[in-house]
Amino acid sequence: MDIYKALEAVPYKKREYFKWKFDLYINRTDELTEEELCQKLDVKTLNHMKKWEKSSEYLMLTNLYLESRMANDLEQIYQVTAEKALTGDEKAIKLLLDLQKQVRAFNKESKTTKVYEPIENDGAYDELELS
Repeated sequence: MDIYKALEAVPYKKREYFKWKFDLYINRTDELTEEELCQKLDVKTLNHMKKWEKSSEYLMLTNLYLESRMANDLEQIYQVTAEKALTGDEKAIKLLLDLQKQVRAFNKESKTTKVYEPIENDGAYDELELS
């Protein structure tokens, strides 16, 4: 699940606060100030949001956001390491091989623990008989 899908399940004000705090707006034109965010959410202060930051829901969303950031960082590290390895840097070659090994292990583990969502059946063909 990505952060945007997870945020769909969160109430509007909390979702907008989280997007503002972590700069997750997709079509961002200008950076909102705290006062502008309060106006947008029709609240006087963000104190209730600061209390929400101590909740398990907020912690779960933050962890999901950080996980996506780590994936981006890992991709950048891999690219830099691969470039250095191609120039013959022995440490980079060793690190690149280690990264590849870890990625393969992660992919193998994720395939065995992947949870598949059932396909929803709208019942349109329930009356048909197989012969």
